[in-house]
Amino acid sequence: MSREYQRLANIVSQWIFDHGFPLSWLKINHQLYQVLRQESQLNSQMVQSVFRTVAARYKTVQEQMKQHPYRYKNEDKKWVQVPRDLNWLVKPIHFRRPQADLVRQRNYSFMGEMKQISITTLDKRTKLCFTDKGFEDYFHGDWKFGTARLVHSRGEWFLHIGITKEVDDFDKQGCPKIVGIDRGLRFLATIYDHLGKTLFFDGQKVLRKRKKFLEIRRQLQSKGTKSAKKKLKQLGTV
Repeated sequence: MSREYQRLANIVSQWIFDHGFPLSWLKINHQLYQVLRQESQLNSQMVQSVFRTVAARYKTVQEQMKQHPYRYKNEDKKWVQVPRDLNWLVKPIHFRRPQADLVRQRNYSFMGEMKQISITTLDKRTKLCFTDKGFEDYFHGDWKFGTARLVHSRGEWFLHIGITKEVDDFDKQGCPKIVGIDRGLRFLATIYDHLGKTLFFDGQKVLRKRKKFLEIRRQLQSKGTKSAKKKLKQLGTV
């Protein structure tokens, strides 16, 4: 199912690239829905989720390109900045990993007093056991489950579920400006504000440095000498 979702995502991505980057979910749905429904085993809801997934990825790339304009030196040796948009892309965005976005109650649902989860597949729904250890509070009260993302990484399957909750004592008048920050590694931080503006802080430099020191640690561990062990102790990696 996730491979089929990935396949359709790449078809939609190619169509967006070939038609001037229309990112309206409704426009994409109008042009491609019937075609994909006839040739794919994915159900109606999941085909529409493919459209949203691809459009969201292009919007993310669009924001990133706005934040990193093209810079060059002109004949006077002065730096000039040229804004970039999706038209700078030389090829469509490619979805490399199998994945799927699942809508609550349509593509996934909880069963058996929240001890099982039922997930849509190409043939029929499959029931899987899971544990809520450490997350018990989210299954009670006013928490609402949103769209879940099924991801395959390093031989394991993960289901990431977005959960929200209304806060009664939040004063919207007293806080007219709201900013959300999501921390990570690929991007050190992704910031989204109440105006819909997004800011990304690239983490590639940190990842390269981390990779370098992991290699140094591996080399020191393989030597096994006293000086190497002393260096490892100084680095705090023993």
